[in-house]
Amino acid sequence: MSLNEESLAEYVLLSVRKPSIAEYPTDLEWICRTFGFLELRDKQKTAYLIFKALVEANVHNDGLTSDELAEKLNLTRGTMIHHLNKMMKSGLVIFHGSKYKLRERSLKNTVEEVQRDLNRVFEDIFGIAEHVDHTLGLISR
Repeated sequence: MSLNEESLAEYVLLSVRKPSIAEYPTDLEWICRTFGFLELRDKQKTAYLIFKALVEANVHNDGLTSDELAEKLNLTRGTMIHHLNKMMKSGLVIFHGSKYKLRERSLKNTVEEVQRDLNRVFEDIFGIAEHVDHTLGLISR
């Protein structure tokens, strides 16, 4: 393994103030912000609109192709692919059978899977850190 190896996943978690009132659009936008999908330059909230379309398609246990998303949201396919790749790297979205969809049947289950992924990453980090400490004779309490 080299240091230039491409990452398997890329987790971005931002600490964003939770909405004070529970409303579907606001809650979904908050999730997008927390996962780093909404950037300041994204004035039209493109990532939010894409993620919302994918979550809503999950109601029917269906995914959407990038062309279907582009047509539905009146966006270029390139824009779609940029945001979809970011969502796939985060572990929330998968590409299966030529369609993009949530990783699990519900948003909650999808987020729980990402949490399990992060726990596994931290287990690996702790193991390596422990080995480095042992190698250097560093003591942890």
